[in-house]
Amino acid sequence: MDIERFKTQNGYEIQGAWLPRVTSIIGVISKPGLLRYYANHSNFMVAQNTLNNLASWGTLTHQAVEKFLKGEKYRADEKILPSLGAFRDWQSKNIVRIFDPQNDVEKTIFDLDNSYAGTLDIVAEVNGVLGVLDIKTGSGIWDEYGLQLAAYMNAYNKSAPKKKQAKARWILRLDQFEECSICKAKRRIKSGKAKITGGKKDCVHQFSQIRGVFQFKELKGFRHDVEAFLSAKKLWEWCNRNVLKEIENYPNNNGNHKLF
Repeated sequence: MDIERFKTQNGYEIQGAWLPRVTSIIGVISKPGLLRYYANHSNFMVAQNTLNNLASWGTLTHQAVEKFLKGEKYRADEKILPSLGAFRDWQSKNIVRIFDPQNDVEKTIFDLDNSYAGTLDIVAEVNGVLGVLDIKTGSGIWDEYGLQLAAYMNAYNKSAPKKKQAKARWILRLDQFEECSICKAKRRIKSGKAKITGGKKDCVHQFSQIRGVFQFKELKGFRHDVEAFLSAKKLWEWCNRNVLKEIENYPNNNGNHKLF
């Protein structure tokens, strides 16, 4: 693989060093649900196209929330408006304070000691507790999110003053769907075409208008998750060792941290 392309796709240049991004690192973790997802499609290209549509949906939602929180003018795509409504609904049901929206929304964080970086969605105080929050738009909250948020919180706290260190990690999942009034099946269009889940297959569905909902969850077990993330990073380094050894400004190629 081309070295520069690998660096662009998988990391950041920070303070003269190249650091791999958190989401690339946790990509090494086995995801049985993803394998089932591919198996349920007619071929790889169809499955990949669906994933691309879902990723685009997530990007649109993140961009809209970012602009909203920073007070910037932005015309959100109409198809994600119910999800934005769900975000505002979450705000109305919690005491949310973002002290510095320009710097605490889409915030780049890094850990030079462990050589990784990432971009966390929001640093906020929620109901009196300061923490890091990540927005998801998928169909559930998966285990690997714990590793991602632990890596973010660990890196954030390394540079934050003691009084401003994060104490919690949260996932805010934004979803939207039409619901059948008869069998409660849900119809979503995030993948580019309508997908019905739950309910009864033989039902003559009567779907409601699209509505947005949120799921808000605090993740526990921070220390355990940090250890797991750093273990995943070692495996990721092993998988990419032939490329990484060619990156001169990757810290783990130098001094006491030399791995290859």
